[in-house]
Amino acid sequence: MLAKSALSAAILTALSFSVSAQSSSTENIERITVTANKFEQAINNTLATVNVIERAEIESSNIRDLPSLLNTVAGIDVVRNGGFGQQASVFVRGAATKHTLVLVDGVRISDANSGSVSFTNIPVNSIEKIEVVKGARAAIYGSDAMAGVINIITRQAVQHEITLTSGSHNYVNYQQAGEFSQDNITLGYNLGYEDTKGYDVIAKDPVAPVGKDHDSDGYNNQNIGFNLTVNTDELGQFNAIVQYSEGDAEYDNAWGNDAYDFENYSGRIAWQKKLGQFEHSASVSTSLEENTQTGIPKHDIYSTDRVEFEYRTLYRLNDATQFTGAVNYLTEDLGGSTATFSETQRDNQAVFLGGFYDDNKWLANVVVRSDDYDYHGRANTYTTAFGVKPHRDVTFRVNHGTAFRAPSLTNTFVAQSPWYLPNADIKPEEATNNEIGMSLSTRWGRYDVAVFQNKIDNLISNQYDADSGKYIPYNVDKATMEGVELSANVSAFGFEHSINATFLDAKDGTTGEKLVRRPSESFNYTVARSWDKLDVNLAMQYRSSRPSINLYDSNLGQSMATTLAGYTVFNLGANYRLFDGLTLNARLENIAGKDYITAATGYASNGNVLGYTSLGRQAYVGATVRF
Repeated sequence: MLAKSALSAAILTALSFSVSAQSSSTENIERITVTANKFEQAINNTLATVNVIERAEIESSNIRDLPSLLNTVAGIDVVRNGGFGQQASVFVRGAATKHTLVLVDGVRISDANSGSVSFTNIPVNSIEKIEVVKGARAAIYGSDAMAGVINIITRQAVQHEITLTSGSHNYVNYQQAGEFSQDNITLGYNLGYEDTKGYDVIAKDPVAPVGKDHDSDGYNNQNIGFNLTVNTDELGQFNAIVQYSEGDAEYDNAWGNDAYDFENYSGRIAWQKKLGQFEHSASVSTSLEENTQTGIPKHDIYSTDRVEFEYRTLYRLNDATQFTGAVNYLTEDLGGSTATFSETQRDNQAVFLGGFYDDNKWLANVVVRSDDYDYHGRANTYTTAFGVKPHRDVTFRVNHGTAFRAPSLTNTFVAQSPWYLPNADIKPEEATNNEIGMSLSTRWGRYDVAVFQNKIDNLISNQYDADSGKYIPYNVDKATMEGVELSANVSAFGFEHSINATFLDAKDGTTGEKLVRRPSESFNYTVARSWDKLDVNLAMQYRSSRPSINLYDSNLGQSMATTLAGYTVFNLGANYRLFDGLTLNARLENIAGKDYITAATGYASNGNVLGYTSLGRQAYVGATVRF
């Protein structure tokens, strides 16, 4: 259980922030609108913890990739296997990447084999806004939403702009975005090119002979996207969104492939129309996540092709009460992969119903959903939440929900694998989530505190089978993640302050040991100041020590438990408006050049821990033209 002293201190700190802010003003800050429940709501009325990263924040910080952006959010910790183009694991409230549903414009984009997401290959230039909704959301979104949902909304630029950036490790970036509008038709676009020579992503033993992995690991990404909207009085609104990216990256692998090519796209065609008290919407979406392992003559392909259809209606009974209902059909196909499966495709049919009440003082919602995945049976989930506003600026909330993650086709149907055997009886993973929270909004800032608990059962774990010499998946593990999140966005003393802290206790429910790679304390603080033409922001990021996976020590001839040290890094961003239409920008990453490890790989001959090389001191400069 989380230490009582830390929990008490966290709550008292949040309440002290809240009381001082409320006494300063009774005016609300600008309302932030989000789509956590698949329709637009004020952020304080969702009865869930929701964090939003706006385009203005991205441009102010000049952060270069999505993992770095997500690492600034309360309750999120990112473990990186190096820099650009390398794998990044995103832990939401201590849960693994596969337990968080990731969407681009509402379209699923994960690898259906492993549950991993190519976060580093989603270009920042294509992002307009990121909504992070925490807690069990399967009753609304279906499988995988066990710890939360990350919805990446692509660009909606209202004027044309071009940005050129150059930086460390021969980094170059070109991006462009804009919009064309004529009567009832709007066409937005974004495109980008990114390339870097990179650096050696894995630290090497000083006495090891120089091999093929003693080199820089480069990265390249080309991307383009379109957003077309047509509004008609008679037929409603039609929208078509497509985002495409391709490229390649190098990494270190002593035994085989050490590079990959990728091709990813997502597309969605949607319609919505209001008829009386009903709001109808329908959408068809498709996505491809394809990764081809290269570097040696034999190329392995990992491919996930999805098609999804959803019809949804929202009925507004009155100003306070509304109901929603939807049907959903999803198909997943791994047929483009080189791996062999006895079944390469599966379908899911789902229906969900929800009721929402909000009379500006009392809030409540209930959502129930039933999913029927091929080969795995039916999964029923629900979300319930209740809230009260004792003051127009203050919202107390409590929510409880369940969620699941369907087994992968690899778990159930892999064939002719040299490492794995299938288990046709594997069951979905299941989660139960609880949260108590409070939010406060005034003209001085917005504050939020959340106390959460997430229990995951039937975790799928690969167990070694001595008879076959292979691994077989079983539902044998469980985990509990609980803690406190604090966040504040405050205007004080002429500066803008963004602060968040997370206290996490994540344990293996079977062994009682701490889950590896999760820090127990995280802290992010950004202070920003604007002058006439100059904007400057300084960010600090702290992560406490974390347990590592067991590492093999060749000197001792056995695996050893290892704890990775905590670290603090500072980043600096600046923008200078030279004149109307031209802005110069800069970013200095890891100002002090701090060396740290979030993922270890082994031991050096002298006993030191080796791992993936952190993002060292890096500098970027550029210019943006708007017209």
